[in-house]
Amino acid sequence: MLSEQKIRDKLSVAIPNVHNVIITDTSNGCGQSFDVIVVSDTFQGKNKIQRCRLVNTALKEEVAQIHAFGCKCFTLEEWSKLVV
Repeated sequence: MLSEQKIRDKLSVAIPNVHNVIITDTSNGCGQSFDVIVVSDTFQGKNKIQRCRLVNTALKEEVAQIHAFGCKCFTLEEWSKLVV
């Protein structure tokens, strides 16, 4: 079963300058559906598709094992404007 910690660890290694990772198990604990928010300045200058591709590439093996996966990616500046 895929865990939130395993996702967090993989993203922290694969994506430079990670400021925050928020993971929500939307499968009521069975580990088959996750929503992820990643905050990294690596996303600067990239559009939404390019950002999500970075995350999906980092989690390719994990995403193949689960039922549903969603991600949202923000730079630190974008994130700070959202969480006022």
